Amino acid sequence: MADKIFDVVVVGSGASGGTLAAHLARAGVNVAVVEGGPKINTRTDFNTHAMPFEFPNRHIPTMKPGKQGFDSERSRGLGGKTLTWNAVAWRYSQRDFKGRSFEGAGEDWPFEYKDLAPYYEKIEREVGVCGNLDGLEDLPDGVFQPPVPMKCTDIAVRNGAAKLGVKVIHVRKATLSRAAHGRPACHFCGNCMAGCDVVAKYNSADVHLAPALKTGKLTMFTDSVAREVVVSNENRVTGVRFLNRNTKREGEVGARVVVVSCACVQSVALLMMSRSRLYPNGLGNSSGQLGRHFIPHFTGGVQCFLKEFIGKPGTNDEGYLDHAYVPSFMHNRKRDYARSFGIQFNYQNRRAVGWARSIPGFGRSYKQAVKDRYPAFLTFSPYGEMLPNPKSFVDLDWEKSDSYGLPMARRNVSYSENDWKIFRDMTEWSRRILESAGAEILSVSEEPRTNHELGGCRMGTDAKTSVLNGNCQSHDVKNLFVVDGSVFPSASEKNPTHTMMALAARTAHYIANGLRKGEL
Repeated sequence: MADKIFDVVVVGSGASGGTLAAHLARAGVNVAVVEGGPKINTRTDFNTHAMPFEFPNRHIPTMKPGKQGFDSERSRGLGGKTLTWNAVAWRYSQRDFKGRSFEGAGEDWPFEYKDLAPYYEKIEREVGVCGNLDGLEDLPDGVFQPPVPMKCTDIAVRNGAAKLGVKVIHVRKATLSRAAHGRPACHFCGNCMAGCDVVAKYNSADVHLAPALKTGKLTMFTDSVAREVVVSNENRVTGVRFLNRNTKREGEVGARVVVVSCACVQSVALLMMSRSRLYPNGLGNSSGQLGRHFIPHFTGGVQCFLKEFIGKPGTNDEGYLDHAYVPSFMHNRKRDYARSFGIQFNYQNRRAVGWARSIPGFGRSYKQAVKDRYPAFLTFSPYGEMLPNPKSFVDLDWEKSDSYGLPMARRNVSYSENDWKIFRDMTEWSRRILESAGAEILSVSEEPRTNHELGGCRMGTDAKTSVLNGNCQSHDVKNLFVVDGSVFPSASEKNPTHTMMALAARTAHYIANGLRKGEL
């Protein structure tokens, strides 16, 4: 039994959990955060500027020697994946929230774009998002800092795409292009997905949680791997049981409200592990929908060399990674499938030279060929929207345990014919754009790969076909909430993190009001 009862306990400290906890603390709510990993010093603990040749096996560990964290799905670090994300920040559009109404495919969200728009703006003002005002219907503009300039190779791709009637825009990222909020502007020093040691790039630990601690309303439980959300005989959740990451001893945090924000699959897994007399098939799962309709993004890839840059002087392109983006352009074109795709590209850097194995030759001539092609190398990665289907789901392997004795989560992915049509078309369009830009194609992905895990605990208006309502609140248990990518009823083709953070801010507002009114 927990000694102290908090107003809210949040499981997870990443984009969703960190945002939600900070917003609650600022509203005067007593919040506890349960995080499976250790506290990490973002200024010193990551191999931000390391290169492959500095390590015997040419693999760069995430953490520096002697630093713990990021060793399993259930123990990462304070700040979660925001510590090592690429910071791409798109708003979803009305078409994304009401895809079924627009196209008769997928699922509508239980609210509209206008309901989330104020929270998108709130997040943009808090964390700083740079980008351009492009005036695109399916990619709403926001409150942005100036965009970073496109690279020379971006401009070559933009020119090639324009010949096909395809637009290339500046990327939008939660990375500062101008100093703000006591954080410096990005100075393009290292790999964003290896950590940012100046916090120009947003991470929840430094930007949301550290300031929230100063309110006196936030308590952190790090190295605490959640194993169960506890539910009473009166059908109310009462707290979270966890295992100490180092000692494996059990602890418990009590609260009036529990929010699960572990990151998609692990949130689903935690609810599935939380079996009880009331919920033998997983907490809040009277609908049987928990784990169902897992809809990760799927991506492909084309690697190439832009021929006009072969033999040009090499440059240090470590910082910021991708500067440009191909937004969805298929919605108004004739096609034989529903939904669409967008394309991220040019996010490779000096750490990623696996393509050199494909270059023929030996000795000095081989080395020169690699050097000549380095400035010209380009990775094109289209992201497609997967439609919900019952054959794609998350479950637990009760026969296989992790190092904490907890059952392993399994991802079961089945692509529909619509998914395959998108994959084939986005691959063909990628090839066409690159060839129009004067590219020499090196390789083309033949099968989709998953990315950006979404779904499995979806929101909806019908308690028989969804797990949560439009406030991310359990249909079954009034004081249980889930806030992360698992709640998405449909995926869009856009990176989801900005939407997750806006959802977290919206849900925090709902919970704070509910507590104040005595409704939770």
